[in-house]
Amino acid sequence: MTRNHDNTSQKKASMEEFVARFQGTCSVKDHFLLVNVPQTCYLEIAKELKSKGFKRLLTVSVVDWLEEKEFEVYFILYNPEQNTYIKVSTRVSRDKPTIPSLSSLWKNSAMHEREAWELFGITFEGNNMLQPLFLEDWKDVPPFRRDFNWREYHKEVYRIEGA
Repeated sequence: MTRNHDNTSQKKASMEEFVARFQGTCSVKDHFLLVNVPQTCYLEIAKELKSKGFKRLLTVSVVDWLEEKEFEVYFILYNPEQNTYIKVSTRVSRDKPTIPSLSSLWKNSAMHEREAWELFGITFEGNNMLQPLFLEDWKDVPPFRRDFNWREYHKEVYRIEGA
């Protein structure tokens, strides 16, 4: 137990120095390194992490912070040689949600970004797969945004009262 804790502490200390180069912060939760960086450093830190052995991208996803008028865009990576997971997150404005794509680094990010684009309305610059997958004729607020009123939508589309 102590050995694992010491190893995690060493990883965190090493990562804090690394993340400081990107004006970011770093913390540890369970077996994850959690990193927050400014939007301007999002792609740059991803490139560095890939060069440091984080070969596997597990996901790209979004949290809608409606009251703060921001989205949190994050990706999770795995380094198999160090058995280390890292979550890198940044904030983007809800007014113009645009961020660079990770698809030039990890090809599987393109589909994750496509889903985030469709369900949250975030544009991933450089991703050429941004086209509807599920919502071909969608004209409303993207349905995973917290300001989407699914009850009103349900009543209007399906004409069911009491929804």
